Amino acid sequence: MQPEFDSSETEISEQTDSGFIGFLERIPHDGLSDLLVSRVIPSILRSMRIHRFPDFTEESLKYWVADMILDRLKGSTVKRYVGALHTLYRNWHYNSRNESEEIDFSISQDIFNSNNGKRLAEIEDNLKASEKLAKLSIKQDSPAYVYNRAFFYLLFNPSASFNDILTLKFSDNIPSCPHLEDIVTSLRNAPQAKYVFQLQQGKRRNGAIIKDLISELHATARRAGIKSGDRFSRESITSIWIAAAIKEDIPLSEIRAMIPVMPEEYFFLSIIPVSEISDSRKAEIMNTVAYALTNKNPGWFVLRLRNGVSPERIKERLKEKESPLQRQIKYYYPLRVTKKLEKKRVVTIETPVIPGVLFFRLPNDRVTSLMSIIGDMAWCYRTTANPSSPYSVIPQKEMKIFQKSVGAFTVDVEMDIISELPSLQIGDKVIIEDGSSLDGQTATIRKVQNMDGTITYTLRLSDSEYIRWKDIRLPGSHLAKAD
Repeated sequence: MQPEFDSSETEISEQTDSGFIGFLERIPHDGLSDLLVSRVIPSILRSMRIHRFPDFTEESLKYWVADMILDRLKGSTVKRYVGALHTLYRNWHYNSRNESEEIDFSISQDIFNSNNGKRLAEIEDNLKASEKLAKLSIKQDSPAYVYNRAFFYLLFNPSASFNDILTLKFSDNIPSCPHLEDIVTSLRNAPQAKYVFQLQQGKRRNGAIIKDLISELHATARRAGIKSGDRFSRESITSIWIAAAIKEDIPLSEIRAMIPVMPEEYFFLSIIPVSEISDSRKAEIMNTVAYALTNKNPGWFVLRLRNGVSPERIKERLKEKESPLQRQIKYYYPLRVTKKLEKKRVVTIETPVIPGVLFFRLPNDRVTSLMSIIGDMAWCYRTTANPSSPYSVIPQKEMKIFQKSVGAFTVDVEMDIISELPSLQIGDKVIIEDGSSLDGQTATIRKVQNMDGTITYTLRLSDSEYIRWKDIRLPGSHLAKAD
């Protein structure tokens, strides 16, 4: 539908060869309305700079409209701005004798009629509520925990559907996102478990399970203060992801690439053309948004200490600055203990497993504060070489495997220390926990070998009763006694 035009606007006869945007940058303000001078022209020029359009096109017009709606302008106001610019453009195009085809200013009336400002404010409130939901402590053995994890799986992975939650198996490949990996790992509470989200698959019809899933996800959202009116759907969660992506300055074209079909709240973004982006870029966007959504959740990070800097010096600096971070931060600096004989005395020597590398655990939004305090004493690894990239978070699963292999533990790692369990004997049933393809499988101890204080277990396992038993060997630190 063609926008309405204000015929009272002064006609412009000045010619220019630098395109319509060059014309807007140089046009004298005498004779122009206050609407054009103070609002419309600054608004379109700002949008052109943000999205790096070299000159005015139908695509840049659509981006401008989307920007105005994101800025909470009323639909009627956006329509008036577009109409005013159209009048100015039409006069410029005619008087400059531009031979190119005139740009089509048609914008769907639905864009102008939607009450976007109120809806966008509600979505931003939902975004804040979801951050609170991420910090809630829920017992892992409760049904609420499964639905909480399902909610965040859908939030972190905007391409996942309710049916994906129902059918996702531990053996399936998932997108390369540490947050999704942590969710899957946290739900593996039984070695033989097939489905990530235990929802009585196989015992009930899929339609009935999904209906209950939607109801429980709605209840999960309501408890956190997330509002979706009387109707809760996949779009309710998708809208929160889009709000987080916009807040992180993800280009609108890439948001459209991630979510080709816009939810109702962001229907106006449908005027932005869908672009093609690589799978690696999609993963990068997914990770960026996931980090933003959980920026107050603690995660494991890595410091590379400068020459001569010790972990104790980092701790002293925080104490010197009286930083509250010293009460929040957890350190992990694994040491290898060796003994040697010096002058007829046994001397114990501690050496770092990875010299110069200090692991620490902090809420994501506190890492920048830490780095500003310690200054040039160390630098923290980021997701890419770009200095504006997020700090790199180590997935909980990988950190758990690493700590288990090293054999040193911190108080905030929820796992059993093998030395505190009953001794493993021949014939005992055990669960393999080594992070490999065997992780989570049960086996039977066949042989126990003790050589120089290092115990190695030979296990029997099979995929089914029709396959011959095969022996494997694993250290005790990779085994947990089965119930």
